[in-house]
Amino acid sequence: MENKVLAVTIPTLGIVNISFYDISLEVINLFEKTNEFERQIEIKHLGLISKVFQGSSHSRYDYVMLQCALVDLVDNLHKGSSNLSLGTLKVNGEDISGNSIMKSWFLLSNFGHTKYTYGDEKAIMLYALKTKGFKTKLLRPIQDIDLKSWCDKVIMDYDYSMMHYVLAIRRIYKETGRNLKTRENLIKLLKLLLLNKAQLDFRFNEEKLEQLKRLFNVIRKLSIISIDGHYSHIPVTIDLIAAIISLGSIETTYNNKSLIEQLQPIISLLHDEIYLNTRVLEVQRNYEIESQNLLSSYKTEGVDKLIELALSQGLHSDLKNNLKHFARLILKDTVQNGKDFKSDLNELSKVRTGCRDTEFSIDYNPVSNFRFIDFFLCKDKFSQVQLPPFIFNICNFIHGLTRILEQNANSDIDRVLNNVMELGEEYHFDIEKLNEILARSKNLTFPELNRRFMNDIIPLYKELLWSILRYFIKDQYNWDVNIQTRSYPQFIFNVNGKSRRLKRIFDYSIENEPDKDRAFEIEQLKKSATRSFEGFILASMARITIYDITKSPNERIVTDIDSVLVKINKNKLILEFHETKNTKKTPENRAKKDLKTKFINVLNDNARGYRIREVKGMGAKLVVSF
Repeated sequence: MENKVLAVTIPTLGIVNISFYDISLEVINLFEKTNEFERQIEIKHLGLISKVFQGSSHSRYDYVMLQCALVDLVDNLHKGSSNLSLGTLKVNGEDISGNSIMKSWFLLSNFGHTKYTYGDEKAIMLYALKTKGFKTKLLRPIQDIDLKSWCDKVIMDYDYSMMHYVLAIRRIYKETGRNLKTRENLIKLLKLLLLNKAQLDFRFNEEKLEQLKRLFNVIRKLSIISIDGHYSHIPVTIDLIAAIISLGSIETTYNNKSLIEQLQPIISLLHDEIYLNTRVLEVQRNYEIESQNLLSSYKTEGVDKLIELALSQGLHSDLKNNLKHFARLILKDTVQNGKDFKSDLNELSKVRTGCRDTEFSIDYNPVSNFRFIDFFLCKDKFSQVQLPPFIFNICNFIHGLTRILEQNANSDIDRVLNNVMELGEEYHFDIEKLNEILARSKNLTFPELNRRFMNDIIPLYKELLWSILRYFIKDQYNWDVNIQTRSYPQFIFNVNGKSRRLKRIFDYSIENEPDKDRAFEIEQLKKSATRSFEGFILASMARITIYDITKSPNERIVTDIDSVLVKINKNKLILEFHETKNTKKTPENRAKKDLKTKFINVLNDNARGYRIREVKGMGAKLVVSF
């Protein structure tokens, strides 16, 4: 059998010989014809992330070769194993080496990755979503109907982690030219990997295919953890050889979990701390914006030329960062609209109304299924006159998520009740009585809806409040929020001047607070918070301790603030920091002194124009108002 052996030096493994034969040899021939390995050697595996974390400089070639080497390792160590032997896959009566199939999957999955990875791929995807006609021209070379439909869905769902497959499929059609046999073989391979078995129009061993796909995912995750963890600031390491050797025992004996399930928390950590790091997303979003100008020339330049540019040089060469991260909202699946990403994009675009020098990005962690919404300020253009409408619009966006929460909750409840109805009909229950019982049962689900609101919506307002604080506090300072176990909520959200509801919450909190000093602090906050205001009110009753992280541990505590209040509508932002003194003599003067001598020092230039005002008989508050 014809084969080709590559001797490569791989991070974490050293020098290894990797053999390519059968279908994987066809892929290698395509790579040599297109100088693909030379391209991948010049590409950083983590794309734009390597511009933020300088140590993350390993190449895409390192990553691909590591995966192929691990395929050989599994194949050599687990021959004869019913679960791990790669063996052969019979497709339309033809036996294809499992080793060769998996290496081909790894090679082809990286064939579509661009110079700056998600930087270019997300930019192309976003432009395809916004611009009529671009997606059609992008997908035109793809002749297979099922794969074209799959690619279309990837774009419409904004599944950007799969965009490299879309570009890989496109490249196969463009690069194979008249070599129809090779094209047919490679397209067949990707259909086996990407499509559901019901969509496949050829005969194959279903059980064997699922085994190969499972091992493909295991090796992919092991490679990501090994190489991205090794070269990043996250202290994540894994013994690859030991993991591969013990693959069989881990798969079957550890807490009834597959190895993939055991690796998921580490992959999730890499997403949260590296791929979705806020500094990374500043660079990422800036790159997407700058790339749109070039993509808009597709009618004159042609889509082929732009894709080739993305693959070889990237869509944008000036990698300056003109954005400053402002806030992050992490959406659980209960508040996600899973049906139409384009409408989500349009909804978020409204946040920029009245504040055009702001930006936003949408990302996701595929392990936790959390969606990350990040908001940015344009460094050189943003003016504080835009701050009230910007924060107000974010509050409105969060408020709109309540409707999605209700829809998703009702859908879950209806699914259960419909199942009960079907079972009732099957067992010939009285339908009229059954309908009455189900109607009553649905009315009892309000506590569950309220629980979801408290767990999934209120924390978003809370994170926004901390982001507003961060905007006004110098970078060298951090803080801790002293959340105590109490029967009342220590964070309060209110909208549209519902002062009665606020008053009830404050009265209940004061009545149930055992510490008299804390009750007195809440009383002061109540005086400001319950005044009539049309807009959103965010308030924290919890004490906030502020630290100077540049000093030694025993000198870090700078000051504390007893409570914080934000009032916001499209025209006005009021931020109040409250200092309360439960003393008989001059509480106002003592509180003002603390604010002047301690707290003012932690504020940055964004708080210029603040005022310190007395709260008669209680203390004082520092007010920042726009």
